[in-house]
Amino acid sequence: MNSLQAGTAQVDITPPLEVGLLTSSVKGLYEPFQSVRLPLKARILVLKSGKDILALVSLDLLALNDTAVGGWYSFKKALSDIIPPEKIIITCTHTHNAPESVALSDLYLDTAYRKWLSRIQDGIKNAILQAAIATKPCSVAVASSRLEGYSMQRRIPTPEGIIMSDSIQPIAPELLNREPVDRRVRSVIFQDATGNVIATLVHAICHPVHEMCMPHISAEFPGEMCLALETNAENGMPLFLNGAAGDINPPTVSEGPASAQRHGHALAELVQEQGRLFIGSSGFRSLYQEIKMPVRDEVKLANDKDALARLNVISIGPLAIVFIPGEPFVETALAIEKDSPFKHTIVAAYAENTIGYIPTLQASLEGGYEAGPGKWSFLEKGTDALITKEALRLLKELFSK
Repeated sequence: MNSLQAGTAQVDITPPLEVGLLTSSVKGLYEPFQSVRLPLKARILVLKSGKDILALVSLDLLALNDTAVGGWYSFKKALSDIIPPEKIIITCTHTHNAPESVALSDLYLDTAYRKWLSRIQDGIKNAILQAAIATKPCSVAVASSRLEGYSMQRRIPTPEGIIMSDSIQPIAPELLNREPVDRRVRSVIFQDATGNVIATLVHAICHPVHEMCMPHISAEFPGEMCLALETNAENGMPLFLNGAAGDINPPTVSEGPASAQRHGHALAELVQEQGRLFIGSSGFRSLYQEIKMPVRDEVKLANDKDALARLNVISIGPLAIVFIPGEPFVETALAIEKDSPFKHTIVAAYAENTIGYIPTLQASLEGGYEAGPGKWSFLEKGTDALITKEALRLLKELFSK
């Protein structure tokens, strides 16, 4: 197999203030921002292996969908002249202090929004080219540890039904320790032949909602983590991958910037203390699959393509990263990882076009916000099993290549 090469670049994607903040997913409302607290970035990692090339694009955004970008294929095609759309994997950190970019409101029709989106495309296109030019031979290491106290199972059963954890803050210790939750923080480190780090991918699982509904732009705790890691050149370019956080919150929802800073800095400190396991320098492999997801009868989507799931899997030696669209629950990611043939499997969510929440069948039966129905939760009950099945099929196909 060909050896692996990697290169990075980043670009500012902070919108003008009028490209506003989602204030109610239920009512489809947005309002202009009042200020910028922490700029939004697009961070790009380009991988090469022989003639194969792939770009991983991490955006400090809530999410994106087909409607909000005016057609997913055309949006991605405009991102590069050297990498085909199916080889560009977009992920979002899921910060709730970024623009309403999933057409839950009418913001996507606004002229200022469309101009901002076009500027994002141009910026990412230039950054992908820069990263591709900067690629150099590299090796890969992985690391894993736990961060306690910053994430929790947010669905709380009560006699009246399921409630969200943010409605009962401060959180009692017995609630903070409820399962299921996955507090692992896993890193993938790309370093060149001299030992200098090119990029550090950090995977953790939690909604970035410390600043939710506050009228300023912020990259939230993922952005704080990246800023902290960037202060040390030995970390290379940091890039955050959020996991299956559909049912995972921090215990401090809407408590403000200080909570986001503490969370981000705690992540950065943990990452820099992790012991690394070298896994090789062989090239990558990748697979891409589209699945038309079943939609509930009571939800009428204006655009059927908003229910098209786009899955990606990449592998480097014994490591596989699965990219799932929408908001799967942590149980789904754990099930995929458990049955994966790879020694190391990371399940990243909020990838490609969002398809809303993907609750487990049990959660769908229990109800609650994530179960909908609405523009934020429209898939048929039990579609988590379909996502799991397809992800495992891709992993096994890639493993056998």
